[in-house]
Amino acid sequence: MKNFYVALLIIATIPQCLCTALSAQTNPPPKQWDKGFGGNDRDELYALQQTADGGYIMGGNSLSGISGEKSEQSRGGFDYWIIKMDVTGVQQWDKSFGGAAADEFSTLQQTNDGGYIAGGSSSSGLTGDKSQSSRGYKDYWIVKMDSHGVKQWDKRFGGASFDYLTCIQQTMDGGYILGGYSSSGIGGDKTQNNWGVSYDYWVVKINYKGIKEWDKRFGGTDDDYLTSLRQTADGSYMLGGYTMSGSTGNKTEDSRGKYDYWVVKIDADGIKKWDKRFGGTDDDFLTCLQRTTDGGYMLAGHSISAAGGDKTQPGRGAYDYWIVKMDSSGVKQWDKRFGGTNFDYCHALELTTGGGYILGGTSYSGMGGDKTEDTRGGSDYWIVNIDAEGIQQWDKRLGGSQSDYLYALQQTANGNYIAGGWSYSAADGDKTGTDRGNADYWIIKLGCPPGAVIAAEGNLDICIAGTVKLSVQSTDTLQYQWLRNAVKITGATKRNYIADAPGNYKVMAYTSNDCRQLSNTLKVTNSCIKIANSLSVAPNPSQGFIRVIYQSNTTANIQLNVLDKTGKILFTKIAEAIQGNNTYQLNLNLFNGIYNLQVNNGREQSQVKIIIEK
Repeated sequence: MKNFYVALLIIATIPQCLCTALSAQTNPPPKQWDKGFGGNDRDELYALQQTADGGYIMGGNSLSGISGEKSEQSRGGFDYWIIKMDVTGVQQWDKSFGGAAADEFSTLQQTNDGGYIAGGSSSSGLTGDKSQSSRGYKDYWIVKMDSHGVKQWDKRFGGASFDYLTCIQQTMDGGYILGGYSSSGIGGDKTQNNWGVSYDYWVVKINYKGIKEWDKRFGGTDDDYLTSLRQTADGSYMLGGYTMSGSTGNKTEDSRGKYDYWVVKIDADGIKKWDKRFGGTDDDFLTCLQRTTDGGYMLAGHSISAAGGDKTQPGRGAYDYWIVKMDSSGVKQWDKRFGGTNFDYCHALELTTGGGYILGGTSYSGMGGDKTEDTRGGSDYWIVNIDAEGIQQWDKRLGGSQSDYLYALQQTANGNYIAGGWSYSAADGDKTGTDRGNADYWIIKLGCPPGAVIAAEGNLDICIAGTVKLSVQSTDTLQYQWLRNAVKITGATKRNYIADAPGNYKVMAYTSNDCRQLSNTLKVTNSCIKIANSLSVAPNPSQGFIRVIYQSNTTANIQLNVLDKTGKILFTKIAEAIQGNNTYQLNLNLFNGIYNLQVNNGREQSQVKIIIEK
């Protein structure tokens, strides 16, 4: 039975515990880029978070040695593998942590000091990066790193049997709360016996140095698996997971079907305040819990139950995404099901700034039901956006020709999305990088690109030059439309534009998916007074020998310039002008074409087109 539950957890329920806010959108966001990271063996990503510097930190399990993107040798079995990327997805560093046996990663968070804390479960003894011997078969194992991924300390917590850590969160006091499930009795770091014959929720509170402050066990007489944990605004904690227990032990409500969602509210000292069960007639697995803006909570996971019990909608296929909205006291307000005709496993739930929610996970379904796009391969990433009432707004499938598993989803600082998991696919479908080994980390950036930034390559006062080159500074692959005084300039759709008239210039940057954003504004001026009909040339066209007649209103030094169509000055001459008519002879050695002849006296400017024909 243990092997069945461990396999089920690996396939369907390792949680993304770092639930943050996402922004609302009206259309499916386009893919900006994707990145693969891996070595020569199996690498599975389970956590991804944007960091304070705008980059990303990600972590998972690795069997790979030094190869591909992995720079450190395997310690033994699975190791924790942490990668830091910059804002564009370029790897900055990677670190491996493990002992001589299997160390299975589950969660990762950036800490208040700019470092990181990673957690999972370890079978290793006092070897490799592990500084404490094993308590039992599996123990909680956490690793604290600095901002460069250098280990500062590590801690092991466990009893004599199996203890699996699934969640870790830094608390308001600077310490940490650890959550998972345990089959251990009293002994080692565990102070309470199990309620049943197998697993109970097990919560451990530690201080900022990793010293244990207290631990608590919650469960019934059957199996109880904690998969998500959140500290609340009042310093209490909300625990979420799934259970097969009836009304026994800490559980006050009877089972609905087989496995049910089970939520437990505890105070700052770990004392239980209340618990709630939600389920249908079959299996329902909770994977993520999120506090909502109205003080209530949203629960998400996947369900194979038909309509009945707490579930109000029939299943679409096999497993479907299933969300339950409850108020601050745990009373259910509504529930919704989303799925296709096959298996759909939900692993991520996030609140959007528009008051809705974003769901992410792994789908084996083709087009049908709530899924609007066909499958790419065996399984794909599947993201669903819903409004505040649970009404689907859009969904998006991302994958290659093989199997791809999504476990992490977060909004980025600029309002876009970052999704991560692991992939067996080669470069096809939505995946652009080749596979490194058995399975690789796969990261996807979604959303509209940031608005382009424009800059001037020259003086914005075009009195002397007559024009100024404006350029888009963005490195994204975009399409452009230039505007002057909020009006589109016909034909101005390139990265660069030559402005030859005063006005407020912007560029609209957009993708083929119709993501449109306006750039900053550049104000082009002309401090010169343009004098009409004060300048003429003859002959025109000419072979280069021309006579320039300039009517000046005053005695002044002038500058005669010849410019090409881009505004580049090809010829210049300084001369004197008297009040009235002035004549100048020019010999222009230019190629055939159309040019601008400009006369400028520092405050007045006149310009005429000339044609060179040889």
